[in-house]
Amino acid sequence: MNGISFVTPYWSGREMMRIHLESIHRYYPAAPVLISKRGGGLEEMEAYRRDFRVQYWLEECEFPDAYIRLLQRCQSEYVCILDHDAVLLASLDPYLKGLAQGQYDLVGVEERIRMPDSIWKSQWPEAGGWLRFAPGCTAANFIMFNLRAFKTRWGLRGVWGKRPHGTLHYEFDYGIGQKLTRQHLLLPFHARRYGMGNLLSDDGKPVLWHQWYGSYRTRLLDSAREPGNSSEPDDRVVYDVVEKGELAFVADYPALDFSDLTPAWGPDRDIRAEQLAIETARPSRLEEAFAGFMLRLRRWWGYGFRGFATRALARLDLWWRLR
Repeated sequence: MNGISFVTPYWSGREMMRIHLESIHRYYPAAPVLISKRGGGLEEMEAYRRDFRVQYWLEECEFPDAYIRLLQRCQSEYVCILDHDAVLLASLDPYLKGLAQGQYDLVGVEERIRMPDSIWKSQWPEAGGWLRFAPGCTAANFIMFNLRAFKTRWGLRGVWGKRPHGTLHYEFDYGIGQKLTRQHLLLPFHARRYGMGNLLSDDGKPVLWHQWYGSYRTRLLDSAREPGNSSEPDDRVVYDVVEKGELAFVADYPALDFSDLTPAWGPDRDIRAEQLAIETARPSRLEEAFAGFMLRLRRWWGYGFRGFATRALARLDLWWRLR
């Protein structure tokens, strides 16, 4: 099968999920849409199957496992990986054409995205304003490439990347962009009304909206509702900011307000200087390894025996799929 498929790991956030699927169906009514759904939701997913002809799997697995399972199931030549809070605002056909003609190997957005000044200066001054800072890397909130050619050359193990120097963030799937280096990157902008979300634009043309934290009701629920019960107290602030932005987006869609756009990629920042500062402040490899081990140990203890066994089986399943 040629053409393109859309794949989306999904946890929670049905308001954005329905808009996400409506936007895909608008431009690609016949394209396969593959969804890995965590946390149950049979009735919800059946409604999507009926309305949008999606293919879905209810499976209790972490994001990397869902990601790899979906890529393994994908039969089309090209794939578009999207977060469920990403909404198409235009056809992706020009980019499919560019990929097919060899103008580039990947379409996406660089992991170099700042929070709006109005939010981070009042809520997260210690974060320095970066929502994502991994210059030169791309990740799965929006990425398009020739999956068939990728799997033939590197297999699905090729998805895994190495953490570059001078980054604040790392995602396992950086390996795609590290291998497909001929890239066409969209630029992210902030729209004041929609909080931390980003308009992804190409030469002034809106292409896609990404709201961020689409599963916030589940991901951030405990820390947002039970202060003092989370190792990440900032999540309580994230919850309120994200909820306000998403409610505004859902209320306005499709008549969205992009009248007050500002660059979100930090064009005025000295990126090399910031990377150097990060590396200078970074602990030694031994200290990082020890801290990482202790963090994993606390997580394993928190899972309990059943949770630990479930995750161990998931790791074994992932190893089997990547062998």
